[in-house]
Amino acid sequence: MSVEITSTPLIVLNRTPYRESSLIVTGISPDYGKLQIVCNGAMKISGTNFPMVDLFRELSVEFTESKSSLKNAREVELLSAFDKLADYPVNYRLAGKMSAFLLHNIEEELPLPYTYDSFRSVLSHLSCESPEEERWTPMQCAVVLKTAYLCESGLLPQSQDERSSAFLENVVAAGIDNSALPKCPQNYWAQLNDWLGSIMDINGLRKQ
Repeated sequence: MSVEITSTPLIVLNRTPYRESSLIVTGISPDYGKLQIVCNGAMKISGTNFPMVDLFRELSVEFTESKSSLKNAREVELLSAFDKLADYPVNYRLAGKMSAFLLHNIEEELPLPYTYDSFRSVLSHLSCESPEEERWTPMQCAVVLKTAYLCESGLLPQSQDERSSAFLENVVAAGIDNSALPKCPQNYWAQLNDWLGSIMDINGLRKQ
């Protein structure tokens, strides 16, 4: 019987030691939602197959399909590393809170391409890879991720105000494309963040 092999991008949200030298990597995939991968031998000092497995790194993971929620990695390729996050403690903590939010609220086998792309864009801005004049503030980053997740999960209320609806659509589009955010007064981002937080509370979502 042939073994079905597939691959997907994955942003690492958590890594846990497993057995003697392996890791269980949990992350978000655009194709599978929450995905858990066993990387055998990833903690060996001399290992060369998985030297790039770390938090907030984007990987291309090839794995064997199975009925178990744990998939076995065959190959891992580094796509992007947001390691500069560690140079900005406030941003690193925010990225950690976002990771906890995703870990607690995304489901297995439920594709989330908008949320994935938005989280990737957020990590780019929090690690200060974007030009300073185009960089999103931490508040804006929080709004982008929450809006994308709530929209994609069908939890974002439909506003009767066309301008408000268009604004939120533009926020989601900016997150997906890593493009410029729609213009508004700075205090509006804080108001929007609070409103999105109340929607999360109503729907029983864990914030971190």
